[in-house]
Amino acid sequence: MDQDLDEFPEGTPQRFSVQLFIRHPTMHPAEITAALGMDPLFQHVVGEPRRTPKGTHLPGTYPCTDWRYSVRYEVKDQWFAEKVTELVDRLVPHRDFLHRLRSTGGEAMIIVQFLGDDGHFGDNIPLETLANLADLKLELGIEVYMVPQN
Repeated sequence: MDQDLDEFPEGTPQRFSVQLFIRHPTMHPAEITAALGMDPLFQHVVGEPRRTPKGTHLPGTYPCTDWRYSVRYEVKDQWFAEKVTELVDRLVPHRDFLHRLRSTGGEAMIIVQFLGDDGHFGDNIPLETLANLADLKLELGIEVYMVPQN
């Protein structure tokens, strides 16, 4: 079953996001932002009171720092790997920081989010990008929403 995927007709726009998600037990989000030169979509500071995205107070405090950078794309085809490669390539100069983050108890991952639109996504992430992910000590996460996300 060797079908040329370029033969699928263009459909309605589909959305996906490529994100960098970082979690650390002690590091302040400002340090992450400064080190990477990227502004987060959201951040939570370890020890601060928990809140919903709309600002409603929740019980307890954040047990660790969460920091998430995100870029949303809208396409009329199935291809997404190029955008993953772009973000990974942007992180290559920050290898030392990402290694220090991991060695001090943190974790980091690239997440591809498919936002629940009708359609089809399928692509191959190049070996060089996968090698860079491993070298940067980044995990790869995939999130698929079955209901469209705003």
